Amino acid sequence: MSFIAELKRRNVIRMAGLYLVGAWLVTQVAATVLPLFGAPAWMARSVVAILGIGFLPALVFAWVFELTPAGLKRDAEVPAEASIAPQTARRMERMILLLFAVALAFFAFDKFVLAPKREAASVATALQGAKVATAITDKSIAVLPFVDMSQGRDQEWFGDGLAEEILNALARTPDLQVSARTSSFRYKGSTLAVPQIARELGVAHVLEGSIRSTPQRIRVTAQLIRAADGFHLWSQTYDRDPADVIAIQEDLARSIATAMETSMDPKALADMAAVGTRSVEAYQAYIRGLALEQAAGYDRDSVNQAYQHFEKARTLDPGFAAAHAAAARFWQEQKALTSVKEVGTGLPFDSVAKNYRERIDQAIRLAATPAARTKAAASAAAFADEWRKAIRLYREYLASHPGDLAAINDLLALYIQVSDRPAFDALKQSLWPLARKRPDVAEWFVRSSFRDAGRDADQGLELMRIWPDLYALHYQSHRELLWAGRVQVAAEVLAGMQRIAPKDNNRTLEVAMARQVCAEGRRAEVERMLQDTDPDSIQYWHLLELLGEQQAASAFLQRLEQKGSSLVGFLHYPQFDPRPYPSLMRLLAREQVDRPPPVPLPFACPPAAKGAG
Repeated sequence: MSFIAELKRRNVIRMAGLYLVGAWLVTQVAATVLPLFGAPAWMARSVVAILGIGFLPALVFAWVFELTPAGLKRDAEVPAEASIAPQTARRMERMILLLFAVALAFFAFDKFVLAPKREAASVATALQGAKVATAITDKSIAVLPFVDMSQGRDQEWFGDGLAEEILNALARTPDLQVSARTSSFRYKGSTLAVPQIARELGVAHVLEGSIRSTPQRIRVTAQLIRAADGFHLWSQTYDRDPADVIAIQEDLARSIATAMETSMDPKALADMAAVGTRSVEAYQAYIRGLALEQAAGYDRDSVNQAYQHFEKARTLDPGFAAAHAAAARFWQEQKALTSVKEVGTGLPFDSVAKNYRERIDQAIRLAATPAARTKAAASAAAFADEWRKAIRLYREYLASHPGDLAAINDLLALYIQVSDRPAFDALKQSLWPLARKRPDVAEWFVRSSFRDAGRDADQGLELMRIWPDLYALHYQSHRELLWAGRVQVAAEVLAGMQRIAPKDNNRTLEVAMARQVCAEGRRAEVERMLQDTDPDSIQYWHLLELLGEQQAASAFLQRLEQKGSSLVGFLHYPQFDPRPYPSLMRLLAREQVDRPPPVPLPFACPPAAKGAG
């Protein structure tokens, strides 16, 4: 008799199946029940360890002993004619089937009843503005918009821009937690007391101030308030020539850092001072553009207005490299049809490329430092779809400027385009601790990636608990939850998105709503949305993809390709198949990219009923 036949005769194989199914069921029940009683995590791990240790002894026991009407006996002592092993085998098979059925029932109950309730309760807490359940750190601050006290009340933009620059400088400080701009700027014009604002923002300190500006003088008043008792830790009034505004920013950041007993990054201060222009008017136009760009979000009008200010700044001072780079950034966004800052200029791609190159070439030529020149050159290489070269240049730049988040974001996008998942994951996950401390990192942390849906969704939920008012974070996390199949939790996030969404030109909310409706199986609603959507908009392509209309979706992009538009941005979607587009296939071949096969959308609408339409 063969060894396998002997294992079957002695019911060893059946014992293995019975043990494994039973052990799986026990571990699942333990993982669900133990936390309800506040059991420590080691108890659940102990259950798994004990069951794992017991597996081999159970098989040995089944090999050595046989169950007989007279009880357990050694197999060697049971005559063949007295053996009831076949009857025992049938009983064990019935027990395996029964345990398997119980396990499936428990799995379904946990997945569709218990898990959604646990997750929905967690998200509901986050969306109600709950903060992480830890004490407010003493080294935390919110920067409120500076109040415009000018006679004509026409310098509000300058107060916002000044607060923005100070906030960005403080956010670079490693041991200081800074409230998100979207959170603190909600209190613009508020009459609430500073301690109450601080409590609502979860910070220990608040910086508030005012500006009064004339063509001849600028007066900036700032005060740092300790929220616990309203005590003024530090206050200062600057009454200077407008040309000194850069020095005012530097002094403010240094004074705040000193008052809070934290370390201000010396390089951040140097960067603030080295703006690169001696023209006050050009600098004011530039800072006004930055304020608009930061506040724009998904508002096309603000994006356009920011660009006009950058153009004004570089016209007033043709040697202002930063203004040239900022203006080039606008045209770089217009190349990316999938960008939320793509405003629909109506220009052909050749004109967009020409405008970009004119400005980035000036930024490279006029760069104040070799590092600034390398960064601009990296941007130019990325725009020209020289991905490998751009990656090399960004790595070179980040070696000396590791805290430049814009450059890191650009590098992550390039890793996606060349399908370098190990490099992407290593860089992105190294930023996870920072995403939990800085809202500007959290906003893009969960963006399109090589999708690890479960991890990305969990990280998105955690970040939403910390930063409950970041719309972009909610949008990205909502999509990751749908990729992970957590439809009910995604519905809770969508409800929160609708409460905090920008009011104007918010194209992303429409796409998120369509994704949710499809995931819930309501195809007819998305079909109606398609009828009301501009057939030349990217939203139209998203809806076609959700509806499974692949032929129509490909035809849509092929028309764009024939007009000379770049389709590179679509490589960031895992479901996107580049094969129908010759321009993309040539790029992938030139850059030696081995792109993985497309991944079907798990939240696509159910197929249309036969005969429908």
